[in-house]
Amino acid sequence: MIIFCEYTILDTYRSDFLAWADRNADLWRRAEWLESTDQPGVFVEIWRAGDEAEASRIKKERREGRSKWREMDSWVRGGQEGYKLWTFASLRKG
Repeated sequence: MIIFCEYTILDTYRSDFLAWADRNADLWRRAEWLESTDQPGVFVEIWRAGDEAEASRIKKERREGRSKWREMDSWVRGGQEGYKLWTFASLRKG
């Protein structure tokens, strides 16, 4: 399973956000973290989960968890409501 988290960092805060993210790189140690080349400021995180329970834990942590995550809310367009999270399951068996 994959958890896909998307958000937009407001342009005026991009450099502050990236500096903060660099100081807190451990938050993304289990995720692939990407920025759109077509739409700078649009970020995605790709988290891998072994099952639905783990996927739910990751999503809960990402939305409501550690206070460190909450520090970036003011830079995200829409604040805490600006995070879009989806869980994807493979259609391929085996």
